Amino acid sequence: MKVGMLLRGTYPEHIRVRKEAAALREAGYEVYLLCLAGEGTEPAAVDGVAIERIDWNGYSVPKRAVNRASYLFGSFDTIWFRRARRFAAVHDIDVLHVHDLPLVRTGLWVARSLGDVQVVADLHENYPEAMAQYRSERSLFERLQGRVLRPISRIKRAEREAVEQADALVTVVEEAREHYIEDCDGDPDSIHVVSNTVDLDRIDAMDRTPVPDDVPDGFVVSYVGAFGPHRGLETLIRALSETPDEVSLLLVGAGSKESDRRLRALAESEGVADRVTFTGWVDFADVPRYIAASDLATVPHRETGHTATTVPHKLFQYMALETPVLVTDVGPLGRIVRETESGVVVPPEEPAAAAATISGLVGQDLSDYGEHGRRAVEEEYGWTRDAERLRDVYDGLTTR
Repeated sequence: MKVGMLLRGTYPEHIRVRKEAAALREAGYEVYLLCLAGEGTEPAAVDGVAIERIDWNGYSVPKRAVNRASYLFGSFDTIWFRRARRFAAVHDIDVLHVHDLPLVRTGLWVARSLGDVQVVADLHENYPEAMAQYRSERSLFERLQGRVLRPISRIKRAEREAVEQADALVTVVEEAREHYIEDCDGDPDSIHVVSNTVDLDRIDAMDRTPVPDDVPDGFVVSYVGAFGPHRGLETLIRALSETPDEVSLLLVGAGSKESDRRLRALAESEGVADRVTFTGWVDFADVPRYIAASDLATVPHRETGHTATTVPHKLFQYMALETPVLVTDVGPLGRIVRETESGVVVPPEEPAAAAATISGLVGQDLSDYGEHGRRAVEEEYGWTRDAERLRDVYDGLTTR
């Protein structure tokens, strides 16, 4: 069977897509990928996956404008449709594996136009809720523009269409599966969980030597990833002011200029700027080194419709590296950490509760949390099991 993946992003940076492509190739499937072009020279194949790239700069301004209007008002991408249809026909694709909601309608139309192609919709997140969160941090003009040009209600209709029409739907966590069944009237038999778990072979081969230069002394609380309002980093900064002076906060990643500015200003106003380290983006190869330098790694999400139905890779990366975790009691985060006994759970957006919990951990032996997390990844939350679940989804598809 030939699988054609559609990714509205660059490759091979996307961890989930790379793991899924490798899992399918190991099962004997031929895997092809159509994605966006990045900067500079990029390989035509990665790990045996043949890649075609769409260079947006190669299209005229009028064509891009027409494409933008079609996408805004109809969730249909004309440029992607033409390229994906040719891609599927040339490679004689049996299954289009479409990554994330924005391209699903386009993928469904490609499959319909060819007549004998099936569609797997891989919904990495609750996209309507993610867009609502993204817009919440934009300017008033941008929020009004989004409400007029592409209201959340229209995105939700596209989500329901994806759930109803895809031959199979893959999502990242059980809470998301329940959302698609209960809120979108999805068929339980066609909706499957393939989670954002960690590839132990890959992470175990990475350098874990703690990074000394960027990491302060004392009890280090870290966060790895993108910054944004729903991430809950404000809670950590406010909590820091109520913890012993030996506690420091290590923020590995970045966000928009406005997001970074707000966090730095908050650290100043809370009087803890000298205890907060902003590293900026670091190479993924160095991420385990920062986690290894941490006493406690965090996922402090706010409670939203988005965070209630997703789980980030970072949680399982922390656990794989035997680092105790602190998460907020949001959706799958609290469930998984309680179930695995890999760390502590605090209420979302409550700095005092987070501060009290962190303060109580200082000076304690937390190794059991780390060991429990590692064991959970080895036994349940490792990519080996989710790769098998993905292969089961494909085994259930009818081949032509």
